[in-house]
Amino acid sequence: MQDIITIDLDKCVACNRCLRVCPIHEANVATVQKDGQIKVKIDNSKCIACGNCLIACHHGSRHYSDDTERFFKDLRAGVPISIFAAPAVRSNFDDYGRLFKWLRSLGIRQVYDVSLGADICTWAHIRYIQKNGPKPIISQPCPAIVNYVLIHRNELLKHLSPIHSPMLCTAVYMRKYEKVGTKIAALSPCVAKTHEFEATRIVDYNVTFKNLDKYITDNRIALPLESSGFDAYEAGLGSLYPMPGGLKESVEHYLGKTLRVDKSEGPDIVYKALDEYAKQPSSRLPVLFDVLNCAEGCNAGTGCVHNRNIFEINTKMETLRQAAIKENNLEYLEDLFKKFDETFRLEDFIREYVPTPVRPIHFTEEKVNQAFIALGKFDEAEKTFDCGACGCNSCREMAQLVAKGISIPENCIRKMHDDAEKRHEEAKIISKSNLDSFNTILAETSSIKSMTEGIVANVDDITQAISSYDRMVTDIERISEKVNIISLNASVEAAKAGRHGLAFDVVAKEIRILAQSSANSAMRTSEASGKAKSAIKTVTNAVLDINESVKSSYDKIAAASENTKKLFVK
Repeated sequence: MQDIITIDLDKCVACNRCLRVCPIHEANVATVQKDGQIKVKIDNSKCIACGNCLIACHHGSRHYSDDTERFFKDLRAGVPISIFAAPAVRSNFDDYGRLFKWLRSLGIRQVYDVSLGADICTWAHIRYIQKNGPKPIISQPCPAIVNYVLIHRNELLKHLSPIHSPMLCTAVYMRKYEKVGTKIAALSPCVAKTHEFEATRIVDYNVTFKNLDKYITDNRIALPLESSGFDAYEAGLGSLYPMPGGLKESVEHYLGKTLRVDKSEGPDIVYKALDEYAKQPSSRLPVLFDVLNCAEGCNAGTGCVHNRNIFEINTKMETLRQAAIKENNLEYLEDLFKKFDETFRLEDFIREYVPTPVRPIHFTEEKVNQAFIALGKFDEAEKTFDCGACGCNSCREMAQLVAKGISIPENCIRKMHDDAEKRHEEAKIISKSNLDSFNTILAETSSIKSMTEGIVANVDDITQAISSYDRMVTDIERISEKVNIISLNASVEAAKAGRHGLAFDVVAKEIRILAQSSANSAMRTSEASGKAKSAIKTVTNAVLDINESVKSSYDKIAAASENTKKLFVK
C-alpha cells in the first residue's frame, strides 16, 4: 500500500497529540535527533490511514496525499473521466450543483451519487444475511476499519462484511450496469479511500473534499451560477450513510428490529470495541456491527473541509432524513429494492480481501522492567502515575513502547521533570561550592587590590625621594662649579705670590681636582637617576594596570557572587 500520511519533521514539536489519537501505537516512533530534539516519525507499514493525527496535529507537521493534482492534470490533458460524489458532499459544499457544473465544463462526462451506491450496499447486506443466515458481520464502509483488520486483526477477517463499500458499489454499478468506460474519480471525505481503491482497482482517483476545496481556492476559481445534478436515478436512504449509524438506520428501516444491529464510532471507542469483539463468543455478537473511524461520521471525515460545526451538519442531514422517510417516499423505497432484485447480481458487489499482516514487536516483562528503570520509575506510585502526556493511556503502556524500541524515556514528561529537578539540585550544590570559591577569591582579590594600592603609594614615595635626590645633585653641581672658580682664583693669586704662594697653589689644585670629581659624580648620578625614574614610571604604569584589572575582576566576581546567592533564596 502506498504511504498516505506524511510528516514534516521540521515542524514536529513532539507534543504527542498524534500518539494520543492513534489507535496503533506501533505506527509512531519517537526518536531523539542529533540536535537533541524529540521527533515522532511514522511507520507506514503499520499505519491504517485513519487520519486522526491529521486533525490532532496543530503544528502543520502531518499531511496526507491524494489524487487531486493528478486528477486535474489528466482532466486538462483531455483524459475522459467520470466522477461520483459521496453523500457528504452535501455538508461540505454549500451548492454542490455549481461544483458539478464547473467540473462538467472541464470535461467530466458523468456524475453519480454515492447515495445510490449506499442503497445498493444496504440491499446487498440484507440479501447476503438472508442468503447465508444471520451470522455476525462487521460492516466495512470505512476503509480505516478494513485496514485495521487486514493489517492488525486478521482474526476478525472471517467477520468482515464481504459487501463492497457504498463508493465501490457505485463504481461497480457504473462499470457493469451503466457501462461507463472512462476513468472514475471519487469526490471523497476520506483519506484512507486511497487504499481501498488501490486494493480493488475499480476507482482511479481519490479526490478528497479538503484538497478539492483548496484547489478551487488556490486557483481563485469562481464557480458558475448555474447548477447541475446527478446522472442516474434518485437514491433512497443512502444519503444518511455519512451520519453515524447510517447503515444501521437504513437496515432497520427495511427489516425493523428483527435483527440486532450495534454501532460504534470514533477512534477512542471503535478500535477498542473491535478488540473486544474478537474475544467474544458468537452468541454475544450482533448480526451487524456498524462501525466508523470518524466520531461524527463521514460528514466530518479526515478528508473533509472542516469549516462547519456539527450542528450545521446535523441540521442539513436531518432535512435529508425527513425527505427520505416522508410518507409519499416510502412506496418508492420499497420499489427500489424490487428494482435492485431485478437488476443486480449480489455476486457483483462482493469483495475478496488480501490480508497484509505485520508482526507486532515482541517484548518481555524483563524489558518492561528495564524500561521502568530507564524512566526512573521504581515504585508502584511512580509506575501508575498515568499522566498521559506521552500519548499513552498508562505508564505501563509507555514502558512497553520503550521496551519495543519505538519510544524513548525522554518522551516521558514526568522523567524530564524529575531529571530537571535533579539537575537543578546538582546545579545548586555546584553553585554553593562556587559561592565559597567566590568568597575566597573575593578576599584574596581584595588583599591583592590593597597590596597594589600600597605598591603604588610606595612607588610614589620613591619617586618623590629621587626627585629630592635630583635637587641635591643639582646643588652639588653648583657647589662644584663655585669650588672650581675659587680654585682658579687661588691659582691666580698663588702665581702672583711667587714662591711664597707655592703651597697655596698646591691646595688650589687639589680643590680643583675635587671640584671636577664632584662634577663627574653629579653627572653620573643624574644619569642613574634618569634611568631610575624611567624604570619607576614603567613599574608605576604596570602596577596601575594591575590595580585596574584587579578592581574590574573584583567587581565581576562580586556580581557573580550576588547572582549565585539568589539561587538559594526561597
